[in-house]
Amino acid sequence: MDKKETGKRKGFTMAKKQIILLGVAALFAVSGVVALPSGNVTGGVGCLVIAAVCAFAGAKGKAGQQADKKTVSHVAPASANERIAETIRTKLVGVTYDNEDGENRQDILSSMTGDEEVEVEKYIFNGEPAAYVKCGNKVLGNLAAELAKDLAEKYPDARYTAEILEISGGGVHTFGCNIELDVIVEERQKEQQPAGETIVYVDQSSKKYHSKPTCSGMKNAKGIPLSQAKKKYTACKKCCKWG
Repeated sequence: MDKKETGKRKGFTMAKKQIILLGVAALFAVSGVVALPSGNVTGGVGCLVIAAVCAFAGAKGKAGQQADKKTVSHVAPASANERIAETIRTKLVGVTYDNEDGENRQDILSSMTGDEEVEVEKYIFNGEPAAYVKCGNKVLGNLAAELAKDLAEKYPDARYTAEILEISGGGVHTFGCNIELDVIVEERQKEQQPAGETIVYVDQSSKKYHSKPTCSGMKNAKGIPLSQAKKKYTACKKCCKWG
């Protein structure tokens, strides 16, 4: 179940609880108002107190839900020079281990709601790339070893951000943590050519530069400034009108 579906279900459950609490409050309020004129002061006051408590709980839950909607947001790249290269949904591994301070990760996960902010910390384990997912200074689990290695090979200089999708399990089942992981890389800026510079084309098959990228059957032709080409290449007599 993804976070949107989880959020919808959570919102529906909260709304249902609010309706029930407000309904109970209304019933006790009516009962209290009816009881007081009949001389049952204790019962009437008790009903009104219960009505007030239920009404307060219902109103508080609604306010909390509205606040959650305002504060939950997805982590975005830190600057305009970065982009999200890949987004992956995955389940953390190692969630039953003890952390260095002796605290078991199951105890940490069991106390979480799933709305907490988390961060990803890359490190090396036994000579291989690895990554922790942490909430504050508490490790919740790791990226799977295969995933960590694959990402390190594809994006060696990337940084990762993550968001909790769901805290699963509980009861007789082991607690788990599903996350959405963003792989953020630096956007490489294109090299700017000097204004008015003529661009010619070269490839690895010859030592000549060309005015057309398809001349002489070139493959994988690369465009470079003419002034740079003259330092290493000679002009193609077929397509170039300059030397």
